[in-house]
Formats: sequence, structure tokens, C-alpha cells
Amino acid sequence: MPEVARYVKATAKSGAGAALAEVLLRVAAMLEDAAGCELYIVNRSPAEPDTVWVTELWRSQEDLDAALALERARALMPEVLELVDGPFERIDLEPLGGVGHAAGGATGFTIVNLDSVEDMAPKFGISDMGEARFAREDLEATDTGVSHQRLRPGRRQGFGHRHERAEEVYVVLGGSGRVRIDDEVREVRQLDAIRVAPGSTRAFEAGPDGLEVLAVGPHRNGDGEMLPEFWPTNG
Repeated sequence: MPEVARYVKATAKSGAGAALAEVLLRVAAMLEDAAGCELYIVNRSPAEPDTVWVTELWRSQEDLDAALALERARALMPEVLELVDGPFERIDLEPLGGVGHAAGGATGFTIVNLDSVEDMAPKFGISDMGEARFAREDLEATDTGVSHQRLRPGRRQGFGHRHERAEEVYVVLGGSGRVRIDDEVREVRQLDAIRVAPGSTRAFEAGPDGLEVLAVGPHRNGDGEMLPEFWPTNG
């Protein structure tokens, strides 16, 4: 089933470009959980503020048609049409690939034992803190980052980190401890799952039995920022 990509251009009535963009951003929010919607980005040209472009990528035409038929999507259409001056312009495209694009219908799998992944802690000079294994390349994953962290009993990560775009989920596999997220410190234990939004800074501290954590999130090159003084090891 072929993917569907397109650019849609809408020209707003004079002075209504911002209002049109706001309604289309509400459409984008509504499509966040729509099946098959891979990309829906609203753009506006600084030189032509009443011209709004939407870049779309869908898994299939059937998914696109189903999303347009949703009651909440139909409810927004009168607002869009009220703001648009003239017909929409549409350019249909054939997706070929690139950054952020995963080929639809790809098959295959990789199985890797995490203990076989290289421990990067010695290279980072943090072996006294624990172990750090980053499994994305071993798994041959293109869009998903996976890391396996072990902290020794009573040790705290000497740095925090945050992202621009990548939301991460951490699962405590063993032991217990604490996590600091921004200005809040919370206790964590085995099988706790912790979701951290991209812009929130996070770091972990192990309890008396150590702490083992698996982290999973979308991979974005250059997306992470390290903050060495976020949670001082003696604080």
C-alpha cells in the first residue's frame, strides 16, 4: 500500500493568515493520534503572512481518507473554509526517503543481548559510577534510541541531560533509587516507567541495591544536551 505525501497551499483572506494557521495547528493536534499520520506540519512564509502551507505524509490513502472522515476533523472544516480566500492548491508527491522518513512496509528484526553491547562508561571516564550501553547501532535501528544503564549502589549520575525533540521513557529493571526531573526528585523502584518530556532535564541516583534502567525514545542526531552541574554528586 503506497504512502501518500503532499503539499497543500491555502491563501487566507487579507490579514487572516495567523488565524488560519492557528486553526490548522488545531487540526494537527487532532491528528496526533490518527492512524497512519506520519507528518502534518503547518508552515507560514514570513514574506507572505497570509499564505499557509501544510506538509503531509500518510501511511496510505485509506488512512488519510479515514482521518478526514473523523467527526472532530469535519467540525473544524467550516472554520478553515471561512478563513480561506479561494481554492486550496495541492501538489501530490511520491516519498523517496530522507531524514525522519521510515520506509513504509519495511520488514525484518534484530535480536541483541544488551550485555553484549559495548559498555561506554570507560570511554566517558565514568566506570566508577556504573555501566552505560547504547544499543541502537547494534540493533540496526534507524529511528529508535535504546540505552541500558546500571548505577552502582549509592552512586548518582554526575550530569543531567535534556533534548530538543525526543521524548523518552525509562523503565526500572532492577534495584531502586531516585530520579531528579527539573526541580523535582522522586523515588523509583522496579518496573516503574518514567516518561520525560524533551525539554525536561533528568538524572538518576541508585539506592543501596544499585539501579538498572532501560531508556527508549526516538533517535535524533545532535538532539541531546548534557548538563554536568545539574545534580552535583555530593548534593
